[in-house]
Amino acid sequence: MSAVRLAKSIPPILAAGWNVACAQDGTASEFEYLRLDERSLVVTHSLASRFDMPAQYTVHPPTHRAATFNDVPFEISLSAFVSPQETIMVHAEQVADGSGAANYDRFPPSNWPITEFRSPGPACQEVPTRVVAEEHDLLWLRERGFEPSGSIWMEQHFLSGNDYNDEIVVTLLISGLGCEDETEAVNRPTALRAQLTVTH
Repeated sequence: MSAVRLAKSIPPILAAGWNVACAQDGTASEFEYLRLDERSLVVTHSLASRFDMPAQYTVHPPTHRAATFNDVPFEISLSAFVSPQETIMVHAEQVADGSGAANYDRFPPSNWPITEFRSPGPACQEVPTRVVAEEHDLLWLRERGFEPSGSIWMEQHFLSGNDYNDEIVVTLLISGLGCEDETEAVNRPTALRAQLTVTH
């Protein structure tokens, strides 16, 4: 997922309006931009933050990897708060070549989960089962109890550092909700967003 950019973060499949990119994975070097502190996810780079959700969401130890999106190398730490039908995924990343590629000023302010985040808004897509095994973040979620195939509603929210090299990506994913169900597509994300607490 720092790919479907989806966001870089999730899959290159999720195209329609979800910042798509091609990722080439590599071996993670010595970095850890996200760590688990009891039930909190703590961002350790310049955008220091703490993310918390209630106990009904299982939080997982972060994974660290290097990946390239659109020829730009990223160092990525990721984790998520997971339940069977909804999850909030957190990526803490750094542009490895210092080129300032983590610039999301083109997106309007979302002011969630805190001010200064930006988002292109919600989207829904039918994700084929076969695609999940091909996408790092989707497979990571499946292995931890969230099935990301079928109709998936998603929102991504981006925060960049002043030099556009450090970033945080917060992704909401909701399953079991048809793309045509616009009422619940408002209610369920609203309820899910309310569960996340961020200290920055």
